[in-house]
Amino acid sequence: MPSTLDWLRARDDAALVTLLRARPDLTVPAPTDLSVLARRLDSPPSVWRALETLDRFAVQVLECVVLLGENRHQVTPSEVSSFLGRDAPVKQVKRVFGDLESLALIRGGDAVRPSGAVPAAMGEFPGGFGPGGRLTDDQVAKAVARTTEEGRALLARLAQGRPKGSVGTSGPLVALVGSLVEAGLLLQMEPGTVVLPREVGLALREGQPLGPVSVSTPPVTLSRKGRETVDGTAAGQAVAAVAITHRLLDVLGQLPAPVLKSGGMGVREMRRLAKELDLDPALIALHLEILAASGLISTSEPRARTALNSWTPTKSADDFADEDDETAWAHLAATWLELRRDPARTGQRDAAGKVLAALSAELTWVRGPVDRRFVLGALAELPPGTGLDPASLSTRLAWAAPLRNPERRDPMAATVIVEATALGIVAFDALSTAGRSILSGDQEGAANALRGALPEPVDKVMVQADLTVVAPGRLQPELAARLAVAADVESAGSATVYRVTPDSLRRAFDGGASTADLHSLFEKHSLTGVPQALTYLIDDVARRHGVLRVGAAASYLRSEDPALIDQAIAQATASGMSVRRLAPTVAISTSRLEDLLAPLRLAGLVPAAENNAGAVIDLRAAPQRTTTAVLTPARRREPPLPSDEQLAGLVQRMRSADGNVDAANSQSPQENLAVLRQAVDHHQAVWIGYVDSEGGTTRRMIEPVAVSGGSVAAFDRLRETMRTFALHRITGVQAVPPGGNGATRPGAD
Repeated sequence: MPSTLDWLRARDDAALVTLLRARPDLTVPAPTDLSVLARRLDSPPSVWRALETLDRFAVQVLECVVLLGENRHQVTPSEVSSFLGRDAPVKQVKRVFGDLESLALIRGGDAVRPSGAVPAAMGEFPGGFGPGGRLTDDQVAKAVARTTEEGRALLARLAQGRPKGSVGTSGPLVALVGSLVEAGLLLQMEPGTVVLPREVGLALREGQPLGPVSVSTPPVTLSRKGRETVDGTAAGQAVAAVAITHRLLDVLGQLPAPVLKSGGMGVREMRRLAKELDLDPALIALHLEILAASGLISTSEPRARTALNSWTPTKSADDFADEDDETAWAHLAATWLELRRDPARTGQRDAAGKVLAALSAELTWVRGPVDRRFVLGALAELPPGTGLDPASLSTRLAWAAPLRNPERRDPMAATVIVEATALGIVAFDALSTAGRSILSGDQEGAANALRGALPEPVDKVMVQADLTVVAPGRLQPELAARLAVAADVESAGSATVYRVTPDSLRRAFDGGASTADLHSLFEKHSLTGVPQALTYLIDDVARRHGVLRVGAAASYLRSEDPALIDQAIAQATASGMSVRRLAPTVAISTSRLEDLLAPLRLAGLVPAAENNAGAVIDLRAAPQRTTTAVLTPARRREPPLPSDEQLAGLVQRMRSADGNVDAANSQSPQENLAVLRQAVDHHQAVWIGYVDSEGGTTRRMIEPVAVSGGSVAAFDRLRETMRTFALHRITGVQAVPPGGNGATRPGAD
């Protein structure tokens, strides 16, 4: 079989572009020539990455090629079809041959062999089969029939699992295993270790050597809710997710959360946020990670040495607040898809028993973008409005990527679906139309799809006698902003519930609203009229609001009612504050304005704060902002998808730079190892390139004796003595032709 470099040189430009498209990790960083690409192509991480993309049928075909292609035998589609059985037609095997060759996992066209690195990547026992034994098929059948029931049970366990087992020096199994070894049904590899021969495993698997064969996705139970139902439900949740984000930014803007010394946000702060927003801490953790990755919150720069570093909204949060819901959601959803973090692990304990904090470094998830696309891609293959329940999704993913660890795959898929549902990307276990656009990288299309799924904003609310205000849908932005000032949000969602309280009305008055403004707000937009209780509450708060004015001397009190001044001074003095009367209607204090207001309001007074011009001012703290986002969103390490033009240009550059590459030095380490092992088996001499201790490369002829432990023991023809050569220092290996005496070295001047 030609070397990887020769195989690449023989491929045309279109085939190389297809290869780079199918295995994009090969292009990062861009290889300088074909020799670099050849080494990278057969590296174990790259090969395993390619194997993970294979479905179950492709894996079975590749296992057949590895099993049948031993001793350099070229395998044909008909041989694979015959080995797998009638459920694997030749036409489908040929199709898979093409896919595998486009991934450079096999080579040869109609009759193929596995590439040099594939057998090692498939494991010691590809397909669960051990090495060949000494019995023929007929002899195996007779030997199995003669063995005891306990012996057949032992053989069956090895046939269905790993074909290698161990046995102690004493016990009931020693005699049983000894009899099976004597009969040729087991091979003794070393003391206490036996292996099931391949022909025995084939006989025991009864016509399904690699298990049931399915050339396409196995049938699963589909959940059909319809596109409109899925899109509408997902759209409502998407709006709710955006509302949570805005509320979280508001809370952090008023009171930023301190940063832990080890990084992240502490459990106490997480509980505070969950309580204030009335949300599950897991949902808070998800939104915090998205906000940090989006650059909407960051660790602030303390202005004083005594100040604490804290998680604070950035200036970008103000721009985000001005965006419409659809655009904001598309930004959040796209950030989540590319997020290299695992917020679902927040609150869990690591191996040392330490609680994992939100936004901490321990929550890094390197394969997050790939795994999310893997799960959502399975839903994207279904018709719109169609979903998969957890069991069906697990079955589909197991067929699509059988080499992924199922103990990790199923919990990961469940986590992705839960988070996608919380963000409105998925509803009823089905991918929404907007979610499909996010998956394809079209944020603008996702925003438009969400806009089409949402009902038109309404400008009417239902005001109830218990002072709750129910929005029967998405409110117009202006109305939503006015209600957010005059009332407190009790529950968000497709039907947001507000509650009007004296504090919320005071907040509106502090913000500059008049009594007439508040009456007009509810009268104009209420579908059910304005309850008398709300009218009385507005008038009562308005009557008391601003009667008592508070300023700063550090701070001062003034009122036209001397008795009210007396009451205020008494309350402030009882709270430990120093207040001095200047006139019957004016008093001053050395306390801060905010500190003076607190006990007065606690006593039931309704003071209003004013500036030095006597105008009422809003005492709410201005949202805090930090200058720059210190924690920037981690870029996806998965290779980007270059265009066909870029790949074609890369191929041309590699071919141009490949003219002077020495083929012997361009073999991958796996190919070097394969040539050395073949030389050991056939007692052949080889030429090697070897890097000495000073960094120079020499060529010498050796006769390999054994390869193990990262080194090769060989007879060195130059020094005429046995030597040990480190494998990582060998740059290339070339077999000496039969009858060659090594008089001429390859590459010698």
